[in-house]
Amino acid sequence: MDRKPNIRGRKHCAVCGVEIPESRRLEIPAVSTCVQCQKDRELATGKDDGRDEAGGVAAGAAAAAARDSVEVRGNLVLAGDWSGNLMDLVGREREVRRLLETGEAEQARTLVQALPVEEQAALVAISEESEEVLSMTGADSAGVPGYSPGVVELLPAETLGNLISIDPDERKFNTELIRAMSPGVLQSTMAETLDRVDNPGLRARVSWEWLQALATLRDFDRRAELLRAVDPSLLEDALLDRLEHLNLNDVVGFGGFPVYRFRLFSAEGLGGTRPSAFIDDAETGIVLDALYEADPYLLSVIIRGAWERSLAEDDEENGGGQPNLKREENGEQADERPGRR
Repeated sequence: MDRKPNIRGRKHCAVCGVEIPESRRLEIPAVSTCVQCQKDRELATGKDDGRDEAGGVAAGAAAAAARDSVEVRGNLVLAGDWSGNLMDLVGREREVRRLLETGEAEQARTLVQALPVEEQAALVAISEESEEVLSMTGADSAGVPGYSPGVVELLPAETLGNLISIDPDERKFNTELIRAMSPGVLQSTMAETLDRVDNPGLRARVSWEWLQALATLRDFDRRAELLRAVDPSLLEDALLDRLEHLNLNDVVGFGGFPVYRFRLFSAEGLGGTRPSAFIDDAETGIVLDALYEADPYLLSVIIRGAWERSLAEDDEENGGGQPNLKREENGEQADERPGRR
Protein backbone atom coordinates (compact mmCIF):
# COMPACT_ATOMS: atom_id res chain seq x y z
CA MET A 1 0.00 0.00 0.00
CA ASP A 2 1.32 3.46 -0.89
CA ARG A 3 2.10 5.71 2.03
CA LYS A 4 0.13 8.92 2.18
CA PRO A 5 2.41 11.87 1.32
CA ASN A 6 3.65 13.84 4.31
CA ILE A 7 2.11 17.34 4.29
CA ARG A 8 4.45 20.00 5.63
CA GLY A 9 2.38 23.10 4.85
CA ARG A 10 0.26 24.97 7.39
CA LYS A 11 -3.13 23.48 8.16
CA HIS A 12 -4.75 26.88 8.67
CA CYS A 13 -4.34 30.13 6.72
CA ALA A 14 -1.83 32.52 8.31
CA VAL A 15 -4.10 35.46 7.42
CA CYS A 16 -7.73 34.48 8.05
CA GLY A 17 -7.32 31.24 10.04
CA VAL A 18 -9.58 29.03 7.89
CA GLU A 19 -8.48 25.47 7.20
CA ILE A 20 -6.44 25.05 4.01
CA PRO A 21 -7.70 22.13 1.86
CA GLU A 22 -5.46 19.08 1.85
CA SER A 23 -5.24 19.18 -1.95
CA ARG A 24 -3.71 22.66 -1.80
CA ARG A 25 -1.25 21.66 0.91
CA LEU A 26 -0.18 18.66 -1.14
CA GLU A 27 0.27 20.75 -4.26
CA ILE A 28 2.23 23.58 -2.64
CA PRO A 29 4.86 22.61 -0.02
CA ALA A 30 4.96 24.99 2.99
CA VAL A 31 1.84 26.85 1.79
CA SER A 32 0.78 29.50 4.33
CA THR A 33 -2.44 31.00 2.95
CA CYS A 34 -5.79 29.93 1.55
CA VAL A 35 -6.61 30.64 -2.10
CA GLN A 36 -8.71 33.73 -1.36
CA CYS A 37 -6.14 35.39 0.92
CA GLN A 38 -3.42 34.68 -1.65
CA LYS A 39 -5.56 36.38 -4.32
CA ASP A 40 -6.23 39.33 -2.02
CA ARG A 41 -2.51 39.70 -1.32
CA GLU A 42 -1.62 39.65 -5.02
CA LEU A 43 -4.38 42.14 -5.79
CA ALA A 44 -3.14 44.49 -3.06
CA THR A 45 0.49 44.36 -4.19
CA GLY A 46 -0.22 44.20 -7.91
CA LYS A 47 1.84 41.04 -8.28
CA ASP A 48 2.50 37.58 -6.91
CA ASP A 49 4.84 38.02 -3.93
CA GLY A 50 6.35 34.57 -4.35
CA ARG A 51 4.83 32.91 -1.27
CA ASP A 52 2.62 30.62 -3.32
CA GLU A 53 5.20 29.24 -5.71
CA ALA A 54 7.06 25.96 -5.36
CA GLY A 55 9.47 27.59 -2.95
CA GLY A 56 6.62 28.33 -0.53
CA VAL A 57 7.33 30.67 2.37
CA ALA A 58 11.06 30.66 1.69
CA ALA A 59 10.47 32.18 -1.74
CA GLY A 60 8.27 34.84 -0.17
CA ALA A 61 10.96 35.71 2.35
CA ALA A 62 13.55 35.99 -0.41
CA ALA A 63 11.28 38.27 -2.42
CA ALA A 64 10.65 40.48 0.60
CA ALA A 65 14.36 40.63 1.33
CA ALA A 66 15.18 42.09 -2.10
CA ARG A 67 15.95 45.77 -1.48
CA ASP A 68 18.65 48.27 -2.23
CA SER A 69 21.33 48.41 0.46
CA VAL A 70 24.99 49.31 0.75
CA GLU A 71 27.22 46.96 -1.20
CA VAL A 72 30.99 46.95 -1.76
CA ARG A 73 32.26 45.79 -5.14
CA GLY A 74 36.01 45.99 -5.32
CA ASN A 75 36.94 49.68 -4.92
CA LEU A 76 33.38 50.80 -5.53
CA VAL A 77 30.67 51.30 -2.89
CA LEU A 78 27.05 51.19 -4.07
CA ALA A 79 23.89 52.34 -2.29
CA GLY A 80 20.75 52.67 -4.39
CA ASP A 81 21.63 54.86 -7.38
CA TRP A 82 24.64 56.34 -5.56
CA SER A 83 28.21 55.09 -5.95
CA GLY A 84 31.53 56.21 -4.52
CA ASN A 85 35.16 55.24 -4.23
CA LEU A 86 35.88 53.00 -1.25
CA MET A 87 39.18 54.71 -0.37
CA ASP A 88 37.56 58.15 -0.47
CA LEU A 89 34.88 56.87 1.89
CA VAL A 90 37.49 55.38 4.24
CA GLY A 91 39.25 58.76 4.31
CA ARG A 92 36.00 60.55 5.17
CA GLU A 93 35.28 58.05 7.95
CA ARG A 94 38.74 58.69 9.41
CA GLU A 95 38.07 62.43 9.35
CA VAL A 96 34.83 61.90 11.29
CA ARG A 97 36.70 59.78 13.82
CA ARG A 98 39.41 62.46 14.18
CA LEU A 99 36.83 65.16 14.88
CA LEU A 100 35.19 63.02 17.54
CA GLU A 101 38.50 62.20 19.20
CA THR A 102 39.43 65.90 19.38
CA GLY A 103 36.08 66.85 20.93
CA GLU A 104 34.62 68.42 17.81
CA ALA A 105 31.39 66.41 17.84
CA GLU A 106 29.31 69.19 16.28
CA GLN A 107 31.67 69.44 13.31
CA ALA A 108 31.56 65.67 12.91
CA ARG A 109 27.75 65.70 12.94
CA THR A 110 27.64 68.53 10.42
CA LEU A 111 30.07 66.70 8.14
CA VAL A 112 28.03 63.49 8.24
CA GLN A 113 24.63 65.13 7.73
CA ALA A 114 25.91 67.22 4.81
CA LEU A 115 26.48 64.00 2.84
CA PRO A 116 23.80 62.41 0.65
CA VAL A 117 21.72 59.85 2.55
CA GLU A 118 23.24 57.03 0.48
CA GLU A 119 26.76 58.12 1.37
CA GLN A 120 25.83 58.38 5.05
CA ALA A 121 24.61 54.78 4.94
CA ALA A 122 27.81 53.68 3.20
CA LEU A 123 29.85 55.49 5.87
CA VAL A 124 27.98 53.65 8.63
CA ALA A 125 28.35 50.27 6.90
CA ILE A 126 32.15 50.47 6.52
CA SER A 127 32.91 52.01 9.93
CA GLU A 128 34.26 49.97 12.82
CA GLU A 129 32.15 52.24 15.02
CA SER A 130 28.93 51.84 13.07
CA GLU A 131 26.55 52.75 15.90
CA GLU A 132 28.38 55.96 16.76
CA VAL A 133 28.37 57.12 13.15
CA LEU A 134 24.74 56.09 12.68
CA SER A 135 23.71 58.02 15.80
CA MET A 136 24.97 61.21 14.15
CA THR A 137 22.78 60.80 11.06
CA GLY A 138 19.65 61.81 12.99
CA ALA A 139 21.21 63.85 15.80
CA ASP A 140 19.65 67.26 16.50
CA SER A 141 21.37 70.62 16.83
CA ALA A 142 21.80 70.04 20.58
CA GLY A 143 23.82 66.90 19.82
CA VAL A 144 21.19 64.43 21.04
CA PRO A 145 21.87 61.18 19.12
CA GLY A 146 19.31 59.90 16.65
CA TYR A 147 18.96 57.50 13.73
CA SER A 148 17.90 58.72 10.31
CA PRO A 149 15.19 56.39 8.92
CA GLY A 150 16.46 57.11 5.40
CA VAL A 151 19.93 55.88 6.35
CA VAL A 152 18.55 52.84 8.21
CA GLU A 153 16.57 51.95 5.07
CA LEU A 154 19.82 51.45 3.15
CA LEU A 155 21.88 49.55 5.72
CA PRO A 156 22.69 45.87 5.04
CA ALA A 157 20.85 43.27 7.12
CA GLU A 158 24.11 42.13 8.71
CA THR A 159 24.88 45.66 9.91
CA LEU A 160 21.38 46.15 11.34
CA GLY A 161 21.39 42.75 13.03
CA ASN A 162 24.70 43.47 14.75
CA LEU A 163 23.55 46.90 15.93
CA ILE A 164 20.19 45.74 17.32
CA SER A 165 21.40 42.87 19.50
CA ILE A 166 23.31 44.41 22.42
CA ASP A 167 22.93 41.68 25.04
CA PRO A 168 20.11 39.16 24.38
CA ASP A 169 20.78 37.26 27.62
CA GLU A 170 20.02 40.42 29.59
CA ARG A 171 17.19 41.45 27.22
CA LYS A 172 19.09 44.54 26.14
CA PHE A 173 18.33 45.66 22.60
CA ASN A 174 18.67 48.86 20.61
CA THR A 175 14.98 49.69 20.60
CA GLU A 176 15.53 53.14 19.12
CA LEU A 177 17.06 51.54 16.05
CA ILE A 178 14.11 49.17 15.75
CA ARG A 179 11.78 52.16 15.99
CA ALA A 180 13.64 53.79 13.07
CA MET A 181 13.14 50.73 10.86
CA SER A 182 10.25 50.63 8.41
CA PRO A 183 8.08 47.47 8.43
CA GLY A 184 9.63 46.46 5.10
CA VAL A 185 13.18 46.82 6.42
CA LEU A 186 12.34 44.80 9.53
CA GLN A 187 10.81 42.01 7.43
CA SER A 188 13.71 41.87 4.99
CA THR A 189 16.34 42.07 7.75
CA MET A 190 14.78 39.20 9.68
CA ALA A 191 14.41 37.14 6.50
CA GLU A 192 18.02 37.74 5.42
CA THR A 193 19.37 37.10 8.92
CA LEU A 194 17.50 33.81 9.32
CA ASP A 195 18.17 32.70 5.76
CA ARG A 196 21.82 32.24 6.75
CA VAL A 197 20.95 29.94 9.67
CA ASP A 198 20.58 26.24 8.81
CA ASN A 199 20.59 24.73 12.29
CA PRO A 200 16.95 24.50 13.55
CA GLY A 201 17.90 25.13 17.17
CA LEU A 202 20.01 28.17 16.36
CA ARG A 203 17.32 29.46 14.01
CA ALA A 204 14.75 29.25 16.81
CA ARG A 205 17.11 31.11 19.14
CA VAL A 206 17.77 33.92 16.65
CA SER A 207 14.05 34.23 15.89
CA TRP A 208 13.35 34.45 19.60
CA GLU A 209 15.90 37.25 20.00
CA TRP A 210 14.03 39.20 17.33
CA LEU A 211 10.78 38.74 19.26
CA GLN A 212 12.52 39.85 22.45
CA ALA A 213 13.76 42.97 20.69
CA LEU A 214 10.30 43.84 19.37
CA ALA A 215 8.75 43.23 22.79
CA THR A 216 10.95 45.96 24.31
CA LEU A 217 9.29 48.66 22.18
CA ARG A 218 7.12 50.81 24.44
CA ASP A 219 5.27 52.40 21.54
CA PHE A 220 2.25 50.09 21.29
CA ASP A 221 1.18 51.16 17.79
CA ARG A 222 4.71 50.91 16.43
CA ARG A 223 5.15 47.45 17.94
CA ALA A 224 1.92 46.28 16.33
CA GLU A 225 2.84 47.78 12.95
CA LEU A 226 6.22 46.07 12.88
CA LEU A 227 4.92 42.71 14.09
CA ARG A 228 2.24 42.61 11.43
CA ALA A 229 4.84 43.17 8.73
CA VAL A 230 6.78 40.00 9.56
CA ASP A 231 5.99 36.68 7.87
CA PRO A 232 4.21 34.59 10.56
CA SER A 233 6.42 31.60 9.75
CA LEU A 234 9.48 33.55 10.96
CA LEU A 235 7.73 34.26 14.26
CA GLU A 236 6.65 30.62 14.54
CA ASP A 237 10.32 29.61 14.42
CA ALA A 238 10.82 31.45 17.71
CA LEU A 239 8.25 29.29 19.49
CA LEU A 240 9.18 25.85 18.21
CA ASP A 241 11.41 25.03 21.19
CA ARG A 242 9.27 26.95 23.71
CA LEU A 243 5.92 25.26 23.21
CA GLU A 244 6.39 23.14 26.33
CA HIS A 245 6.15 26.31 28.43
CA LEU A 246 2.63 26.99 27.16
CA ASN A 247 1.13 23.82 28.69
CA LEU A 248 -1.38 23.64 25.87
CA ASN A 249 -2.60 20.19 26.93
CA ASP A 250 -3.98 21.53 30.22
CA VAL A 251 -7.72 21.73 30.74
CA VAL A 252 -8.88 25.14 31.96
CA GLY A 253 -12.24 26.43 33.09
CA PHE A 254 -13.68 28.96 30.68
CA GLY A 255 -17.20 30.32 31.29
CA GLY A 256 -17.92 27.36 33.55
CA PHE A 257 -16.93 24.79 30.93
CA PRO A 258 -13.67 22.79 30.70
CA VAL A 259 -11.63 23.78 27.65
CA TYR A 260 -8.29 22.48 26.42
CA ARG A 261 -5.95 25.44 26.45
CA PHE A 262 -5.04 24.89 22.81
CA ARG A 263 -8.65 25.74 21.92
CA LEU A 264 -8.04 29.30 23.09
CA PHE A 265 -5.72 29.67 20.12
CA SER A 266 -7.76 27.81 17.51
CA ALA A 267 -9.37 29.52 14.53
CA GLU A 268 -12.58 29.82 16.54
CA GLY A 269 -10.67 30.48 19.77
CA LEU A 270 -12.22 32.08 22.82
CA GLY A 271 -9.16 34.15 23.79
CA GLY A 272 -9.28 36.87 26.45
CA THR A 273 -6.40 35.68 28.67
CA ARG A 274 -2.89 37.11 28.73
CA PRO A 275 -0.34 34.38 27.87
CA SER A 276 1.68 34.96 31.06
CA ALA A 277 -1.33 33.72 33.05
CA PHE A 278 -0.60 30.14 32.03
CA ILE A 279 3.07 30.11 30.94
CA ASP A 280 5.52 28.64 33.44
CA ASP A 281 8.51 30.54 32.04
CA ALA A 282 8.61 34.24 32.96
CA GLU A 283 10.76 35.28 29.99
CA THR A 284 8.44 33.58 27.50
CA GLY A 285 5.41 35.11 29.21
CA ILE A 286 6.77 38.67 29.05
CA VAL A 287 7.53 38.45 25.34
CA LEU A 288 4.23 36.81 24.37
CA ASP A 289 2.27 39.29 26.50
CA ALA A 290 3.83 42.12 24.49
CA LEU A 291 2.84 40.33 21.29
CA TYR A 292 -0.67 39.72 22.64
CA GLU A 293 -1.10 43.39 23.49
CA ALA A 294 -0.07 44.35 19.96
CA ASP A 295 -2.33 41.88 18.16
CA PRO A 296 -4.19 39.05 19.98
CA TYR A 297 -5.27 37.45 16.71
CA LEU A 298 -1.71 37.41 15.36
CA LEU A 299 -0.55 35.69 18.54
CA SER A 300 -3.17 32.98 17.98
CA VAL A 301 -1.99 32.49 14.39
CA ILE A 302 1.64 32.17 15.48
CA ILE A 303 0.99 29.71 18.30
CA ARG A 304 -1.34 27.63 16.15
CA GLY A 305 1.14 27.57 13.27
CA ALA A 306 4.07 26.62 15.52
CA TRP A 307 2.00 23.82 17.09
CA GLU A 308 0.94 22.40 13.74
CA ARG A 309 4.54 22.46 12.50
CA SER A 310 5.70 20.66 15.64
CA LEU A 311 3.07 17.96 15.12
CA ALA A 312 4.11 17.59 11.47
CA GLU A 313 7.71 17.09 12.63
CA ASP A 314 6.54 14.47 15.15
CA ASP A 315 4.68 12.66 12.37
CA GLU A 316 7.79 12.69 10.21
CA GLU A 317 9.92 11.35 13.07
CA ASN A 318 7.36 8.55 13.53
CA GLY A 319 7.67 7.53 9.89
CA GLY A 320 4.98 9.58 8.20
CA GLY A 321 2.22 6.98 8.15
CA GLN A 322 3.03 5.64 11.63
CA PRO A 323 0.68 6.65 14.49
CA ASN A 324 1.73 9.62 16.58
CA LEU A 325 1.83 8.29 20.13
CA LYS A 326 1.59 11.79 21.53
CA ARG A 327 -1.66 12.33 19.65
CA GLU A 328 -3.14 9.06 20.93
CA GLU A 329 -1.89 9.06 24.49
CA ASN A 330 -5.31 10.21 25.67
CA GLY A 331 -7.37 7.78 23.59
CA GLU A 332 -10.59 9.15 22.17
CA GLN A 333 -9.70 12.66 23.35
CA ALA A 334 -6.93 12.86 20.76
CA ASP A 335 -9.11 14.80 18.34
CA GLU A 336 -9.94 17.40 21.00
CA ARG A 337 -6.52 18.33 22.16
CA PRO A 338 -3.01 18.78 20.76
CA GLY A 339 -0.50 15.98 20.86
CA ARG A 340 2.45 17.74 22.43
CA ARG A 341 2.90 19.20 25.88
